[in-house]
Amino acid sequence: MSEFHYWQQISQPSRLTHNLESSENGKLKGYIKWVAVIFSLTLFYFIVRNMWGMNTDGLTYLLVDGQYDQYRYARLISLVGAILMGIIYFLFYYYLIPAVLYTFTDNIPYRWIQKVQLYVIPVIIVEKLITLFVFAAAGFTTPFTFFSLAPMLSYVYYQDYLLYFVNQLTIASVVTVFVQYAFISQWATRKKVLLINLILIQIICAAIVAIISILPITTWLEGWLG
Repeated sequence: MSEFHYWQQISQPSRLTHNLESSENGKLKGYIKWVAVIFSLTLFYFIVRNMWGMNTDGLTYLLVDGQYDQYRYARLISLVGAILMGIIYFLFYYYLIPAVLYTFTDNIPYRWIQKVQLYVIPVIIVEKLITLFVFAAAGFTTPFTFFSLAPMLSYVYYQDYLLYFVNQLTIASVVTVFVQYAFISQWATRKKVLLINLILIQIICAAIVAIISILPITTWLEGWLG
């Protein structure tokens, strides 16, 4: 059985191609270990973010009112929710995105594309971790990341949807396209079409997230739950 050499294949995508083509059903020795490592990194980010208090400002009133037991319970529930979000986040990038890429490629095996995502997910998580550490050092957060052009654009023109859309197109988005293209182009026959599709996927995802960001989903849920 061929081995999955994570670090060697970053600089030599052709090595992954060779190993996959010579393997049985795309199975590589040591691959599951790296899935566990990347999955753990994803959970680490969501847990640290929650423990620092990001997105938990709505619970502060419990602490101010002296409801310490309720506050600790709410934070515990919030932490469980953060872990679940981390799991969903990983599953989204590891299972759903490869399915989308598989649809827009020349019948490249789904399992092969999944392995490429193990190089994409850390790029996204590391960018988010750096943002979190900077926010922690500064002592406050902003709705926009400094890895995008959204903060600068907000000084010139402020329109919620446009800013949230631009905010999703970060340095990690560019690196993601680069990494996906570097690996998947090894198997694709129409390389230009592949590159266009990879860029379009990033734009479409950014547009969807931007819509979700400006919708009052919490208010709707509270109204639905009564």
